[in-house]
Formats: sequence, structure tokens, C-alpha cells
Amino acid sequence: MLLGFGVPAASALWQQSATATMTATVAANWPGSAFQQFACSRMDNADKTVALNYVLPEAPAALTLSAKRPDGSYGPPYTVVGAGASGSIILTENSQIIAENRSMSLLTVRATATYQNRTEASAEATLRLDVGTNNGKLYCV
Repeated sequence: MLLGFGVPAASALWQQSATATMTATVAANWPGSAFQQFACSRMDNADKTVALNYVLPEAPAALTLSAKRPDGSYGPPYTVVGAGASGSIILTENSQIIAENRSMSLLTVRATATYQNRTEASAEATLRLDVGTNNGKLYCV
């Protein structure tokens, strides 16, 4: 570093050092593999209902669904009420996530399980929607 302007120059050497310590703790209660199962299945011959069947390693504190937008981001989460360690999420053309995204022909639905220890796991399924054509049909892709 040089100091001085129009006067005899002064110089100084600046040296800095520091020590940092970081501690990591491994959580002993990680719930296991994310989704042990997440699959879409046809529920009726009229193709008006599909089920998203899931199996988790333990009951989540919360289970939500989000729709993937064309730009790759995800819309607001929809809470699945009463979600346990396994179950089926039944979707029809009147389900909020379908109704609010009916203009899309392919809809990717992301399920996110949040556990008591705040860890999260996600899985996705893609549906083909004909609800925009007013026939109300849903198909698993």
C-alpha cells in the first residue's frame, strides 16, 4: 500500500490471517429413502379420475402438491389433508391443482413430503389433461 500524494511516499505491509472452526452434526433420524413409491394410476373407465399412490418411510408432518409451470418453476403448494405414510391422492377435473392448470395439456405434479425433523423428499408424476377441451379426462403418462 502506498500513501502520500505530492509528498514523500510512505509504504506499509498489511497481512491478515484468521482461523475458522466448523462443526457438522449428522441427524440420526433421517427418515430413509425419499418416496418408496410414487405412481399414477387410472381409477375409472371414463378416464375422469386418477390416483397418485405413494409410500413414504414414515408419516410426514406435511404433504403438498405443486404444478410445474412451462418455465420450469413450480406453482403454489396445495396441502394434502390427512396424509399418512402411505395413501392415494385422488385427482379429478375439479381438484384445485387440475382446475387451476387446466390450460396445460401435460401437467407435471410434484409431491413434497416434509418430515418432523424438517427434511424434505419430492417425487413427480406427469398427467395428460383433456379437461381444457371440456371432456374432463385425465390420463397418467
